[in-house]
Amino acid sequence: MTTEIQATIQALATIESLTNDIDTLAVLDRQVKDLTAKSKKIKDSIANQYGEGKHRGEKYGVSVTIANVKGSVDYEALCKQYGNTEEKLNEFRKESISRITVTSTI
Repeated sequence: MTTEIQATIQALATIESLTNDIDTLAVLDRQVKDLTAKSKKIKDSIANQYGEGKHRGEKYGVSVTIANVKGSVDYEALCKQYGNTEEKLNEFRKESISRITVTSTI
């Protein structure tokens, strides 16, 4: 059984051995997804264990704020209700950066 430190060392070695940017991006993307999931789990655990406020660990601190998050907007229903079109909505949209999606084909 590998420890988390061993897994990290192996992952770094894998990245360093890759010479193709596409392969490197795919590996990094998987690692980001894994780390994001772990981070969310730990944040939820801290919020549930300590509640709102400022809390200290041995070296670092966190500030926990629990907010009521509202759902997303159903733009299609909203437009239908007020008679707006896609073209009208485009007048209010801001430009955004294109996203790169990497799909593993192993």
